[in-house]
Amino acid sequence: MTYNYSLLSIAATWAISMGVHGYAVYVVRTSGVKIRYDNANPRNQWDRLKAKLPAEAYARSERAQAASANGLEVLGLWGLAVIAANVTKVPVSTLNKHSLFFIASRILYSILYCNISTLRSSPARSIVWLAGIATAMRLLWKASSMLQLHI
Repeated sequence: MTYNYSLLSIAATWAISMGVHGYAVYVVRTSGVKIRYDNANPRNQWDRLKAKLPAEAYARSERAQAASANGLEVLGLWGLAVIAANVTKVPVSTLNKHSLFFIASRILYSILYCNISTLRSSPARSIVWLAGIATAMRLLWKASSMLQLHI
């Protein structure tokens, strides 16, 4: 019997987002500028960081933070798709293939988001994002199809 990794992919999606957030913090901390972290108001320190950090470090950390936020935004859709597919008994092989592809798309998306700084290259990131969303929607479609079979 094949192990079902799909539920773990929900946690992996969260972990990727937290990893990218950690990278944003790393970029700030290794920028060569001494920055005091404002834990009382962490989401509103970007103006202060923009004034103190080198432009490239600020831009990279801001992109990394945006990639992290996007991962958390998509977490609900992915979690819903995985749970619906499990409840409706979508085959494990299908769940695992979709999960692997989704996680790969999130890793690649995060790498691209952190590293692409030009408008010309940015469609690559959007295409990878769309591939991940399409994977989640396809899994929801498969869950819906399985539900129709059992009604």
